Amino acid sequence: MSNSAKLNQPNRHIYSIGIVAALAGFLFGFDTGIISGAQEYIFHTFGIPETAADQAIAALKGFIVAAVPLGALFGATVSGLFAERLGRRRSLLFTSILFVAGALMTAFAGSIHMVILGRLIMGVAIGISAMIAPMYLSEIAPPQMRGTLVTFFQLAITIGLMAAFITNFICAHWVSDATLNWRWMFGLGGIPAAGLFTGMLAMPDSPRWLLAKGRLDEARKTLQYLYTKKDVTSDIEDIQFSLSREEGSWRDCFSPRLFPLLVMAFGLFVLQQLSGINAIMYYGPSVFEKAGFGGSGKLLAQVAIGLINVGMTVVSLQLIDRAGRRRLLFWGFSGMCVCLALVGLCLSLAESGLAAHWISLISVLAFIGFFAVSLGPVPYLIMSEVFPLKVRASGMAIASCANWGFNMLVTESFPILQTTLGMAPTFLFFAFWTAVGVYFTWKFVPETKNRPLEAIEVNLYAGRPLRELGEPVLAQTTV
Repeated sequence: MSNSAKLNQPNRHIYSIGIVAALAGFLFGFDTGIISGAQEYIFHTFGIPETAADQAIAALKGFIVAAVPLGALFGATVSGLFAERLGRRRSLLFTSILFVAGALMTAFAGSIHMVILGRLIMGVAIGISAMIAPMYLSEIAPPQMRGTLVTFFQLAITIGLMAAFITNFICAHWVSDATLNWRWMFGLGGIPAAGLFTGMLAMPDSPRWLLAKGRLDEARKTLQYLYTKKDVTSDIEDIQFSLSREEGSWRDCFSPRLFPLLVMAFGLFVLQQLSGINAIMYYGPSVFEKAGFGGSGKLLAQVAIGLINVGMTVVSLQLIDRAGRRRLLFWGFSGMCVCLALVGLCLSLAESGLAAHWISLISVLAFIGFFAVSLGPVPYLIMSEVFPLKVRASGMAIASCANWGFNMLVTESFPILQTTLGMAPTFLFFAFWTAVGVYFTWKFVPETKNRPLEAIEVNLYAGRPLRELGEPVLAQTTV
């Protein structure tokens, strides 16, 4: 083993930073998922009719839930500014303060407007941290650990969702007062937020950001700390070379050559949200109640969703570099389409008085499983692979806005669709979009498994179609 290879072995500092930064992912999942079990108690506390057919009330209920993705949309748009001006570490410190403030404001809210404001603040924190935490992790990790640490952030999101569903179940049963139990649900989210703040105080800043700001001595000390070696000259040179290549701007994403990439990434996130995933994550108990589950059953079913989501995300880590991105999307969209159609059928039977709640539960759990191994992680991975380095940050930020924008749209419109169309047709509507996803994958999505990023970039500038970007570079092709 060479000296440089030995010195670049991961150490306990890297693992500690990964665990602390992944708390941002946990909070992402917790603060988006907690509303699923809390909303009916919030409606009860502030006198909002839960079963009214009034469109204005349906819109208000949708906005209470959609406040987080709305805030996250804003947070995502300003995340690049925070990352550049404050740096990765101080940005995460700032978002931890927002997480605490949002949790406490919601827990102690005296009106529905304060609930909405608290959730908007949580959303801003999620939007900023969801971009910056993976960036921070990728920049502090040695190359051999980069994929593991960034993927661990995605796993932390699913763990946070599961924790939210378990918290909902426990608080609903242990706190009998329906005007207080939802306050505990939100308030408990302040604990991991405080942990993120405390942990980040002891963490170093990104050496890449330090070098971009001309703070060479600090960057050198940080790299020595991270890699536990004195001579980090070659590491500094590699980072400086990478920085020298980043000369693009967000406007370049709309050039004739790069715009198709933006459309593909944008389209994957739109289809991700139109699959109805967050209708189930945010409104799952209401869906299960319509299917025939009682008070405890609908919350336990939501816990089962969290468990399946975590378990199948772990499976996706094993499959994504074996089966490939494109194949997983085909499997995922196809399986989700069948499951959503079954859920719609079961809900129709339930409205006719026929019991099919166990089939609907199995279908929803299978839907979550297909999503977790495909449409959950794959769009983020493909997005990071196909954009050239000079526009990677800008392209990812724009595509992420599609994610949050359509998240908000689906979340806000679900109660309205349920009121106007009915629950069963709404799920058939989601099934239609997953069928569109099968065609979209075949037409536009390349297979990037085991392909060097440089080869993808060569194919891009050679003018090859989107779905051929992952093919071997032709011998006569030049950039």
